[in-house]
Amino acid sequence: MSKFLWKGEQVIGIINGHGPSDWSASGVSIDTRTLKKGDIFFALAGPNYDGHQFISSAIKKGASIVISNAPSLAFKDKVIIVSDVFNALISLGRFSRKRNKGKIIAITGSSGKTTVKEMLALSLSKSGKIHYSEASYNNKIGVSLSLSRMPIDSDFSIFELGMNNAGEISYLSNLVEPHIALINNTGNAHIGNLNSKKEIEKAKMEIVSGITSNGKLIINENISLSSYSKKLFENKNLKILKFGYKKNSNFILEKYSYSSGLSLIDATINKANISYSLKAPGSHMAMNSIAVIGVCFLLGVSPDVSKQTISNFESMDGRGKIHDLSIIGKKIEVIDESYNANPESTKSSINLLSEIDFLKSKRKILVFGDMLELGNFSKEMHIEIASFINESDVDLVFCIGSEIKNLWDNLILSKRGYHSIDPEILISSLKNKLKENDLVLIKGSSKSGIKIIFNALMEEQLNRNIA
Repeated sequence: MSKFLWKGEQVIGIINGHGPSDWSASGVSIDTRTLKKGDIFFALAGPNYDGHQFISSAIKKGASIVISNAPSLAFKDKVIIVSDVFNALISLGRFSRKRNKGKIIAITGSSGKTTVKEMLALSLSKSGKIHYSEASYNNKIGVSLSLSRMPIDSDFSIFELGMNNAGEISYLSNLVEPHIALINNTGNAHIGNLNSKKEIEKAKMEIVSGITSNGKLIINENISLSSYSKKLFENKNLKILKFGYKKNSNFILEKYSYSSGLSLIDATINKANISYSLKAPGSHMAMNSIAVIGVCFLLGVSPDVSKQTISNFESMDGRGKIHDLSIIGKKIEVIDESYNANPESTKSSINLLSEIDFLKSKRKILVFGDMLELGNFSKEMHIEIASFINESDVDLVFCIGSEIKNLWDNLILSKRGYHSIDPEILISSLKNKLKENDLVLIKGSSKSGIKIIFNALMEEQLNRNIA
């Protein structure tokens, strides 16, 4: 493949644009902060920003061309005019998908999408040229951007599909047109928008609509196949495989344990027994890895090969990464789950405390922020987690936010650490109550303020190291 990703004349035809055509681009960007020399810059407009305000900056940083919905007298030789910049990005992404001859994989689920995507990319890294979406680029803009960045000669391309409402997964799946789709799980994330777990499951199953004919779908064994889904399967002649704990699944987690910083896993992959380890704690991480090795198997990668590459996977920031810190002279372990929270992922994270401390020698502290996007179910589900905590071996709970007051009010008194809507007040209380050798889990929705608390602990560690 040429070092250029896109040629000017080709792009103008794809997006129905007007402007200069004698240029080439090596990448695509929508953000001048991360734009690289040689990128196409799409001047997207959103509710809180307008990319047209950054055209000058994009060109100064070396953008090959700018896609805009308005002419620029100052940079007319660097601007292509289109009627709608967002639709132009989508069109470029669609064309990129059509020209790619490699295998396309799409991943969705209520939790773990980004972790599974990163784990799969690592597992396929020695089997061909990999392209995968950055960060959590899982909405219309992110998926279109990831598609437009896809090299024409990638062997495996992996896309994460997210949603807030019904219909979104269907749209994204038809953009991506995967050969293999994975539904990692379905839970109560976004139930405030969809009203029931059944509707969430139906929305996740929309991924089927874009799968290529004779494609493959891997689903968690806990997901039921509705009549709506079966009709889609019949029309597409899909092969359906399951992963989980049950003996009738295709990819089975047989045994999990945690020891000396490693998850130790025994699995059966299409009737073949394998054993391997992960540098990421938690039975939920083990289950993620089963799904990933299953996808690799369908792509022709031997489980003996994928288990070796996957063994190098480590937990990501905000998604289970463990930090050894010293706070006010007390050495503690902190598990960073500050990226997001829903009822199912929260239960998995609480179980993780016991899995790590299987000798039950540490005091376990949960610092918990609001679980958001639960709508009218918020009170009920926060109370449900309170009951789960009361039955767990969590010793002390610190709560940040207003929704989580429902949880706090239903905790048994002996487990109450402190509750506040002010992160700074909670941080002060937490630091005062920490003890040597504590195991601390930081968990909550990203907008709950939980990240502020985690960053404060990390900043204190940094300052201590500098001092």
